[in-house]
Amino acid sequence: MTNNEQVYPSMSFARETISILRHNKIAVVSFIMILILMIGSVFFPIFCNFDFSSQNVAYANNPFFSKDMSSGFTHIFGTDNLGRDIFVRIWYGTRVSLLVAGVVAIIDCIVGVVYGSISGYIGGMVDNVMMRTLEIISGIPYLVVVLLLMAVLPQGIGTLIIAYTLVGWTSMARLVRGQVVSLMGREFIIAAKIMGASMGRIIFFHLIPNMLGIIIVHMTLSIPGIIFTEAFLSMLGMGVPPPYPSLGIMANEGVAVFQTYPARLVVPGLFICLIMLSFNLLGDQLQDALNPRLRRSAYYGRHSKN
Repeated sequence: MTNNEQVYPSMSFARETISILRHNKIAVVSFIMILILMIGSVFFPIFCNFDFSSQNVAYANNPFFSKDMSSGFTHIFGTDNLGRDIFVRIWYGTRVSLLVAGVVAIIDCIVGVVYGSISGYIGGMVDNVMMRTLEIISGIPYLVVVLLLMAVLPQGIGTLIIAYTLVGWTSMARLVRGQVVSLMGREFIIAAKIMGASMGRIIFFHLIPNMLGIIIVHMTLSIPGIIFTEAFLSMLGMGVPPPYPSLGIMANEGVAVFQTYPARLVVPGLFICLIMLSFNLLGDQLQDALNPRLRRSAYYGRHSKN
């Protein structure tokens, strides 16, 4: 071995990806922000001194850090026109947004991966029929699906999730189908077929593990769009039913009193932006970390400095 040759530590794909992300400041900050939002949305509404639906008109439209003399506790973000604590309502609304986005993203991922894998694996006429069906479904506007479901189902989080998952999985299916088609000619797939492996075994043990990076990135980048859609529908009155708070509902309420109480719009809008920005930045950095060329230069470049 010459003096110019360098030896780098051998690491698995997952450990190398985590190592790259750990040294990426944008990825770390985004992940910490998402973690804070998730933990806060779970625990703040539980341990806060006020309930999200508790009303006290005597303390309506109070500013930041105003004290409730009846209870002795402080309203950190003030109160709304009904005297409800904005702080606890913001965090409860964040919980609703993250819950809807998480459930929808997981369902879209499962349905899209299975559908796209079967379509790409079988190919031929079956693939053509499945892809034409997918194009028809993806052409249906999401708002139309929501309106139709609200005519037969009660307004609520469940209706939002069902409506989005009916049409939201198509982009994942299209992505996975393209990846499966590109992998079908690879040696390890041909060898698995020769060994007599079934379609299910090849899909779940050979194809999906090789697409896992792309699936995770697409799933992460889809969450901001889901959150924005939920907030938008809530602003239109087609989201979470009252008295349950939602970031979209609170933003809509803030628009009406923006000139008098601008914080009523700024605070929920800021939380929506933070959630969307954090997931977008984390998804972008994850995409770079899983890119074979970029991950190689990032990993070896960092070790060469050491």
